Amino acid sequence: MERLNRERANILYDIYGKMLTDHQRDVWRLYYLEDWSLMEIAEAKNVSRAAIHDLLDRSAKTLEQWEKQLSLIDHMTRRQQQLKSLWTLIHSAPKGPWQVEAEKIIEELAGEEGLLDV
Repeated sequence: MERLNRERANILYDIYGKMLTDHQRDVWRLYYLEDWSLMEIAEAKNVSRAAIHDLLDRSAKTLEQWEKQLSLIDHMTRRQQQLKSLWTLIHSAPKGPWQVEAEKIIEELAGEEGLLDV
């Protein structure tokens, strides 16, 4: 199994993690969020390292299938890029009273999208 990078794994888990079983979520959390090794998880769960490896592989495939079907990460990424472009455009325009209100709206939308720095 090719491991997901941590950032992608965290995003997939945040969006689609509820689609996993309790056991899958628990193992995913230990491996990707708490940085346990496969062997540590296997010992804690009283199963083989290969079983944990296979479980993580199946879980990753499940999450990626949900993303393929729903494209929520793609949509989120596109919205974030659009907000950043809009922010840049507003700050390159001549100053006007509308700019303060536009900035507030963009900051609110950025907050909803999880952007800390637009």
